[in-house]
Amino acid sequence: MKYRWRIAVAAFVAATVSVAAVGSVVSAAASTAALAEFIVTPGADGNEVVFESKATLESFKGKTDRVSGTITADLSDLTDTVAVRIVVELASFDTGIGKRNGHMRDNHLETDQYPEAVFTADRVVATTAPALGPGQTAIVRLAGSMDLHGVVRDGEYEVQLTLEESGVLLVVAEFVVSLEDHAIKRPKFLIMKLADEQKISVTFRATPSEEMARAEQSREGTQK
Repeated sequence: MKYRWRIAVAAFVAATVSVAAVGSVVSAAASTAALAEFIVTPGADGNEVVFESKATLESFKGKTDRVSGTITADLSDLTDTVAVRIVVELASFDTGIGKRNGHMRDNHLETDQYPEAVFTADRVVATTAPALGPGQTAIVRLAGSMDLHGVVRDGEYEVQLTLEESGVLLVVAEFVVSLEDHAIKRPKFLIMKLADEQKISVTFRATPSEEMARAEQSREGTQK
């Protein structure tokens, strides 16, 4: 009798473990399936990062389309998992004057030593919408960090996300960067020094990764 009881208990434990394992696999698969990955390609149409420098009597802008990176998020629940990594090639900024470009690269941004600015984020602080569907827009506040000129600063950044009908994710953001916070010498022209705070405007379109695009095509084919 004791032997049979032990066999029954062992069978029950094994079944429980099996069910739990299957449940974990299914749960993990469902979680993974909900994540969408988007790719930002350098030089793609619509990509633009602009900084605006101001002084009492002079101001100028620098622009580049050399922005790249990835965005991974659960669009059905914007408060859930998010992973963002955006990279800007600093030497590619163009202010409209070649000599000024060189001065900015060599004496201030020091792009030979610090070629990139890198923004990363892994948490949503707040959002105006719980989910993002085709044709919809949401404004999210991300907790992230800016790695610029060898100095990393944490902060919160407000970003506008629009999921276009084509599946492309349009990203628009504006924020301020302090040169002093990143140990960047303030440019000086004649007797004027530019303001410490630089206004940054970012616009880019992130396209679905190939894996996500294939999954979407497969779903559409099944529905037909």
